[in-house]
Amino acid sequence: MTNKQKRIQRVVVHREKELDKRVVELGEARVAAERSEGAVAAENERVARAAAEREAMSERAMTAAEWREANEWLESRRKSQAAATQELERANRHVESKQGHVLNARRALKGVELYETRLKQEELKAEDRADQRLQDELARSRAGQKRSKV
Repeated sequence: MTNKQKRIQRVVVHREKELDKRVVELGEARVAAERSEGAVAAENERVARAAAEREAMSERAMTAAEWREANEWLESRRKSQAAATQELERANRHVESKQGHVLNARRALKGVELYETRLKQEELKAEDRADQRLQDELARSRAGQKRSKV
């Protein structure tokens, strides 16, 4: 293996490690997005429950303080829901970003692998040409030896 091939092989190993690292980061980002989705679902459920409780309170006699508390609770749940939704959107953007990093790492690895393949093909062609030249020279020298014997 030539020095150039060794260097290329080291680059391939480095790019493979980088790709593996990016894939792990993508997996972590997806897990975080799933957690955010769960938080949004929980907040949606809490908002629905708070709205149902307030609706049930409206059917009976209550004080203004109770009504205000119910409204504040519902508003608090809606704000929590909005915050969870924003976090989910951030998590989804992060996942998309990590997917782009994985694609870039794959492209970089593929480019080096293609270069390595071309390099090997060129070396094989060069070896074949050198082998063919050697065989041609041997054939010429044998033909010259036969003529000189005749």
